[in-house]
Amino acid sequence: MAKKIRGLGGRSLKSSGGKKNDIMKLMQEAQKTQELMEQELKLFESELSIKEFEATSGGGVVKVIATGDLKIKDIVISDELEDEDFDIIKDMIIAATNEVLEKAKSYKEEETEKISQKYLGGLNLGI
Repeated sequence: MAKKIRGLGGRSLKSSGGKKNDIMKLMQEAQKTQELMEQELKLFESELSIKEFEATSGGGVVKVIATGDLKIKDIVISDELEDEDFDIIKDMIIAATNEVLEKAKSYKEEETEKISQKYLGGLNLGI
């Protein structure tokens, strides 16, 4: 049996490999957490292509619909704009497109952050 020395807080000098085992367990937990997070992020990414966002401009006479993966799905222009100048219609389309893409981008960032926090927020690195 190893002799306990007072200067070491009563700890044994015998090496038990405890720290090495703790580090290995911590690394395995971190790897498992990373794999779970990556799986959830991949699933979320695949769901983005069916999630729809919409934005309007000109009081609703122009509507742009985009998916969560930032692809424009549809542009709806009201018949009220039939006699309107093309440049005005174009500006409304641009405004609605920029707004809908910003909505989709913000949603993606927020949800990705939630997933990351779910796995990394409570990660105790033991440091």
